[in-house]
Amino acid sequence: MTLKIQLDAYCQAFNARSLDKTLSLFADHALYEMPLLGQRLFGRGEIAQGLQRIFDLTENAKFEFSDAAESDRVLIAEGKLKAKLHRDNAPVAMTAAITLEARDGKIARLSTYLDARPYRLWTDGPIFAGATR
Repeated sequence: MTLKIQLDAYCQAFNARSLDKTLSLFADHALYEMPLLGQRLFGRGEIAQGLQRIFDLTENAKFEFSDAAESDRVLIAEGKLKAKLHRDNAPVAMTAAITLEARDGKIARLSTYLDARPYRLWTDGPIFAGATR
């Protein structure tokens, strides 16, 4: 199974909000990162809890990746995450990048990077510790 096929399977299961199908794609000791949500999860148990939290916080969430490059060890793709959170009136669309590594036909590491700058509250303050006004 190619890494692109694994990415497509992940997106299909995630977009369908299928916890069981999404979780079945991960190795037992996988790493799942989604920095926007403050999540760096290890193992299928933590990943299951994190995915459930994502599904609980959103009315819908959908990854769409238009461009991907892969080697024999890692895939990097870019596209968008479109989501509607229960707390917000309007949906959001963020630029997304993802890296995926697999071993023995299972996802070993999946890291998602989102451009959330347009959605950060001005009260968040500076992003970098050394930033001054």
